[in-house]
Amino acid sequence: MKKILLSSLLAASLLSSGLFAKEYVVDKAHTDVGFKIKHLQISNVKGNFKDYDAVIDFDPQSAEFKKLEAKIKVASVNTENKNRDDHLQQDDFFKAKQFPELTFVMKSYQKISNEKGKMNGTLTIAGVSKDIVLDTEIGGTAKAKDGKEKVGFSLNGQIKRTEFNFAPSSSSMTLGDDVNLNIEVEANEK
Repeated sequence: MKKILLSSLLAASLLSSGLFAKEYVVDKAHTDVGFKIKHLQISNVKGNFKDYDAVIDFDPQSAEFKKLEAKIKVASVNTENKNRDDHLQQDDFFKAKQFPELTFVMKSYQKISNEKGKMNGTLTIAGVSKDIVLDTEIGGTAKAKDGKEKVGFSLNGQIKRTEFNFAPSSSSMTLGDDVNLNIEVEANEK
């Protein structure tokens, strides 16, 4: 009897942990998938991606992410310089013909507070996958005119381009090794 009771309590606990999770769709008008990297060790080049999609499963009650999977189109890279953006598509950078998308798949979310957490996941760039951690800041939720919920959050982190074998022929004097990721998201309840 005790085993049945414990099993029932465990099952109820597992079910209730995702009970309030909702699926959200990225609002591209209020989202920016940005990055920054050092050039010639003296200045920063900023850029972003204009074409992306994500599956977001967020529980507003517990302020926790249950799922986040993103696909980013390499061809949409934008550094405000067409020649550079075209060059970034080539095999010495993103290898866009062979790998047209970057992907991120969340593996776990560690809640620190209702506003902050750590998102652990796997980032894949040009066929190379590495686990990364993104600092998460939840801006909050709001109701839209249609009564559906919106959520806003930021993801920030830093990766090493050499760990992804990205631009291997570029020296660290020309192109910094640290790539800062700065992602601002607003998403609408599905």
